[in-house]
Amino acid sequence: MITRQPYVAVSRSRSGPSSNGSKRISVGKSGLLYAVTRDDLLASYGWTTSDFRQSLELGLAEQNRALCANSVDAIMFQAAQPSGFIQEATIGCPARLLRLEGPPIARLLSAHPYYVASVIPGGMYEGNPSDVPTFGTQALLVTSARLSEDVGYAVVKAVIENFADFRRLHPALSTLKVDDLVPSSAVTPIHAGAMKYYREAGLIR
Repeated sequence: MITRQPYVAVSRSRSGPSSNGSKRISVGKSGLLYAVTRDDLLASYGWTTSDFRQSLELGLAEQNRALCANSVDAIMFQAAQPSGFIQEATIGCPARLLRLEGPPIARLLSAHPYYVASVIPGGMYEGNPSDVPTFGTQALLVTSARLSEDVGYAVVKAVIENFADFRRLHPALSTLKVDDLVPSSAVTPIHAGAMKYYREAGLIR
């Protein structure tokens, strides 16, 4: 894993996703990768996009404008944190990140091993002082099985042994821990060179 990509629901109110019949929501563009995550999330609550009073497919910038103009009650998308789009929404209007937790999320994580629990730290966004539990996917560094073991080993070694410098490359990497770099073999096979280094470093037994 390189970093987590939390799924985010942002609302003009503090109400969580407990009712939807009167809600107007932007669910993001279909055809994008996170649309799969969106549909899995809604299914965990027993919903589809047609259950909302109004369900719009807006781009990220359009979503923010619609939220702050009170044209929708909530917006949904997926992004590494911190996200400029969330910063824009929370500065532009009284937007709150919704907590995605409880039995529906537990069922989702149990049914789909490629999702992981995640937390957006409190204070990362204006008006959101508390940690916000959610879930999401993991961004992975993927290579061909034809890559030599030596090269795979060297890449992983370079990242981990220069980890402080690596975390400074982008704000989304700033909270990353070394243990987070070890992918789950339940999701995807681990390259032989990477596995060799992980074992030498005691990250996998």
